Amino acid sequence: MARRFGTTRIRACVAVCLVLLCALGCATSERAEQAYHPGWPPPPATPRVRHVMDIRSQDDLHRPSVFDGLGRIITGGVRRALIRPNSAVVVGGGLLCVTDQEWQGVHLLEMESAGSRFVSLAEDGLHFVSPVGIAAFADRIAVSDSALNKVFLMTRDGEPAGHIEKPGGFARPTGLAYDSERRELYVVDTLGNEVCVFNSEGELTRRFGSPGTDIGQFNFPTHIFVDQKDRVFVTDSMNFRVQAFDREGRYLFDLGTQGDATGYLAVPKGVGVDGLGHIYIVDSYFSNVQVFDEDGRFLLSVGGPGEGVGQFHVPAGLFVDQQNRIYICDSYNRRVQVLEYITGANRGEADHENDAASDH
Repeated sequence: MARRFGTTRIRACVAVCLVLLCALGCATSERAEQAYHPGWPPPPATPRVRHVMDIRSQDDLHRPSVFDGLGRIITGGVRRALIRPNSAVVVGGGLLCVTDQEWQGVHLLEMESAGSRFVSLAEDGLHFVSPVGIAAFADRIAVSDSALNKVFLMTRDGEPAGHIEKPGGFARPTGLAYDSERRELYVVDTLGNEVCVFNSEGELTRRFGSPGTDIGQFNFPTHIFVDQKDRVFVTDSMNFRVQAFDREGRYLFDLGTQGDATGYLAVPKGVGVDGLGHIYIVDSYFSNVQVFDEDGRFLLSVGGPGEGVGQFHVPAGLFVDQQNRIYICDSYNRRVQVLEYITGANRGEADHENDAASDH
């Protein structure tokens, strides 16, 4: 009997080892894929934007060791991979937060460690149904739910911390952006065709926009971004443009017009601006990112339809962090792709990868 038990235990150990070896093989394959980082425009032109990495789960930020894998098998722990990421934000310099409409919750991924959490609880007794937008909000994280018609708050540990409501109620809250200097949260109300601004106490201080096609008006606005020059960029989706405003909601300029040529917009979604003034606009229909200079002149397109590195399938939200890295929610490819604009500081590395890309 003891011998039979020992044999069974040995077989179990062998099975565990095979599982771990398989997992390590998959990780090696993913690392090989990540070793290819295309640039745009492609060779032989000098690239201006390059691919940095794909993020599908915490494992892409912190590779698990054999002991991590063994620990997961023993404890039954599972790290949720992204399924349908919609919006992303980096808070506190190292916490990547991603809304996931398929999982109906928020992924909190530590970028400098192995920590990760998944949050499905919006507040006590209520779970997220359709989490869409996400932003920092003082020392908290704000998440909009377009089905529950509220903006929920959570701590950076994922604990519920209340919610924000517009007087009379949101029609459909979607895009969120945070002005850290004024400690104000901008909320896009898509069906209300307006942007609402809340102070750090969650009180509505002002709103701007109305239904229509004139400047300053909206037709199904969705995403929003506040840049380092205090300009507020709003994706005015069904007017096929992105409008820029000052903090008070005064119109400044707009980019884009409907069309299928380079520099035109079909289904604009996420928008962001880096510290150099480059404006990035996701176009879900074209499955690319259009890049404009700070004066609104078209520079180049990044990506295209597909499943490969640097390609997109129905991309949605976009966020630019303090290091000028661009996070794009590549929704139907189940990942967040990270890009960066090439400057003098990273030009040598980009040139090396461009040479490799020409041989790929």
